[in-house]
Amino acid sequence: MASLKTQTERPGLIARIRNWFHDIASEWRRVVKPTPDETTQMMLVVIGFVLVAALWFAAWDWVLTYLTTIIETNLLGR
Repeated sequence: MASLKTQTERPGLIARIRNWFHDIASEWRRVVKPTPDETTQMMLVVIGFVLVAALWFAAWDWVLTYLTTIIETNLLGR
């Protein structure tokens, strides 16, 4: 006696792999390459964020170095 497939049964391995490649191909069709102007603008934004982060960490490094120097000279007498 043959069993009936239910709606919840998963497709076979080959069908899932085929669907996976089909999904990848459909996503690749939707990809839009940025224009040179957009690429330049995005690059400048990234460089700006890197510079801001570098300044932030440099400022904290200076502050913490200054505080540890004060603590060493005043509390530890070095």
